[in-house]
Amino acid sequence: MTKKTTLKPISLGYRNVGASGDYTPLMGVLKGLAIAQDEPDSTEIEAEFYDAPFDIIYQGKPVTMTFELANYDLAELPALFGGSYNDATNIYEGSPVAFTSEHEWKLDFGRGNSALVIVRGLTVGTIKKEADGALNYSVTITALVYNDGTNDHMYKIVGAGAAATYTAVSTSSTGYSEKNPKNEGWYEKDGANTDYRLTWDTAVVDGKTYYTKS
Repeated sequence: MTKKTTLKPISLGYRNVGASGDYTPLMGVLKGLAIAQDEPDSTEIEAEFYDAPFDIIYQGKPVTMTFELANYDLAELPALFGGSYNDATNIYEGSPVAFTSEHEWKLDFGRGNSALVIVRGLTVGTIKKEADGALNYSVTITALVYNDGTNDHMYKIVGAGAAATYTAVSTSSTGYSEKNPKNEGWYEKDGANTDYRLTWDTAVVDGKTYYTKS
C-alpha cells in the first residue's frame, strides 16, 4: 500500500460526541497549531530473584491539540467556552467560572491522509492578548477515551478515500429560511462553480443553493 504523507491542515470542525453527520466548521484562524502525544509512563514490576524486572507496564498518554483562535464569530464561543451570546446586542459574555466542553473534532488535511479525528476531546479555552494587539483564545483539546457501548476509542486517522457526494438542501424543508448555513455545516459552490467549500453564510441567502456532504 502506498504511504500517504499528511500535510497542511485546511479546516477544523466539531460536533457532539458520538454524533453522526456534518461537523460545524470553526470560523477562526488557527495560529500555532500543534498536535502531540507524550511518551507513555512505564512501571517496572520487580522480580525477587532477578536483576531484570519481571514485567513492564506502560500507561499511554492522551493526544493533545493546541492552537490560538483568532478572527472568531462571537456566536460560536458559548458552545466551546461557555458563557452566553446576545444576538440582538452582538455581545458575548464569558463564563464567570472555569468551563470545559467535550466535542468530537475533525482536522482536515489538504494532502495525503484525509483527516485526524479526536473522538472525545476535552476542550478548554483561555483568552489572551497577542503582542500584535489581537485578542485571541488559547485552546487546548485533550483526547479522552470514548466508549460507544462496545469498544474504546481515542483518535482516528482517516485515509484518502472516494470522492464525497454533495446533495442540494431542499428549500421546502421545515425551517429552511431560518437556518444558519455555517452552523449547519452546509457547503456552497465556489466562484468558478467547479468545486464545493464550506459556507460562511450565517443566514440563508435567497437564490443560493446549499449542499450537504456525505
